[in-house]
Amino acid sequence: MSEASSRRLFLRASAVAATAAATGVAAAAPATASKKIAKLSELKPGDAVNFTYPQDEPAVLLDLGRRVSGGIGPRGSIVAYSALCQHMGCPVNFEAQRAQLVCSCHASVFDPARGGDCIEGPSTRGLPRIALKVEGDTVFATGVTGGLVYGRGCNRA
Repeated sequence: MSEASSRRLFLRASAVAATAAATGVAAAAPATASKKIAKLSELKPGDAVNFTYPQDEPAVLLDLGRRVSGGIGPRGSIVAYSALCQHMGCPVNFEAQRAQLVCSCHASVFDPARGGDCIEGPSTRGLPRIALKVEGDTVFATGVTGGLVYGRGCNRA
């Protein structure tokens, strides 16, 4: 392919991309859906509520019983994370006595009070955080922050 042909192809592709962006065609990807998770009035410190989000991937909502960075609810103590270890996608379980999430396969340990950071084990990344909001007495999952849920190309529903 000649240099002139390559340049024409590049300009044509650029024009198509600019037109799509200007008309909103490129913005047609669905937003992550809001999902009802739990009732605030039913949560108690140390509780773990398992749910799936953004689609069928396991996630866990925790009431840590004390204010934590990014926590919601009356005490600022409620957080949620993907329940798939970032090492190889094995499920993590909440150990209330330690207030930590532990991988059932290779023993990575994640601290939900510190943003889901990995504090031990082979995982090199923390758990993606599930964004939450409260409406009335209901906690909703609204998105995923802090990385991709293990095995997904994007976090959209």
